[in-house]
Amino acid sequence: MDDRAVSPVVAAMLLLAVLVTFLSAYNAVVIPSLKQQAEVEHLHAVEESFLAFGSDMTAAAALKQDMRLSKRIPLGGGDMILDPVRSGGTLRVLEDPGGPVANVTLNGTTYCCNMTGFSYTPISNFWRDQGYAWQYGYTNVTDGVLQTPLEYADMEEVRKAAKTSGFAGSLIGIEHEGAGGNCTGVRISLVTFEPGDDNLASGNGIGTLSLDATVEDMPINLTADPEIGVAVNTALPVPLNASLWENCNAAFHAMNETYNNVKDCTSSSEDGLVTLTFADGQAPGVTLRLVRVVVSAR
Repeated sequence: MDDRAVSPVVAAMLLLAVLVTFLSAYNAVVIPSLKQQAEVEHLHAVEESFLAFGSDMTAAAALKQDMRLSKRIPLGGGDMILDPVRSGGTLRVLEDPGGPVANVTLNGTTYCCNMTGFSYTPISNFWRDQGYAWQYGYTNVTDGVLQTPLEYADMEEVRKAAKTSGFAGSLIGIEHEGAGGNCTGVRISLVTFEPGDDNLASGNGIGTLSLDATVEDMPINLTADPEIGVAVNTALPVPLNASLWENCNAAFHAMNETYNNVKDCTSSSEDGLVTLTFADGQAPGVTLRLVRVVVSAR
């Protein structure tokens, strides 16, 4: 047998074996690594969008004016030239299951301050099942049922930040004016959030979070019941409860000390209640500025 005829065949087989080994290693190590890197970049984009839209929620509560804001969020990622398969994700907007954060009672009618949250949950992620959830003014990083604050070390830091962020104080605002020692006008602003009809987006394309804020000024005469009541839901384990109650309590007690026609001011930090009562027939005109913020995902 001629060895010169066998040598090219052996060389070709060796080259083929090297090529197969290289492709196997490339598919097993290099491509997954590149897809994980692409997924990390995708989740970073989701994170930036969540923080930006969280700021939009805060701005809507602070500005208290008609406005519409939106943020586009990539639902899927991890695609690359050699492997265009993308992961997916789901955007959800949910009403707070714990009920209203607070409410204001005027003339026997209760107006609620509700909260809503929004979340991103990954589907078939190429890196880790890392998602995001916004609620009560801050963002959490999620992994299944586990959550931890994104921008703070722990929940104690979140509570400290809530006292200075201004978000809690912007949910219920109390302004007043007087003449001749009496209170002549009170304007109460109340911000309430709620999910829109479109509250779910899923797939591997681009989703959009949007908010639509509308303002309604409602004049109210305290004829039937000359008092203003605020109740903060202290049963909710949220970081903004204390700040919200402290702001309302401070405003009502300042009015009690300033105006002659304020009959009494009672409060309870444990129950989250604070009530301002006017003398009979001397209640001022009250304007309720109701700011309704509808949050949608599509």
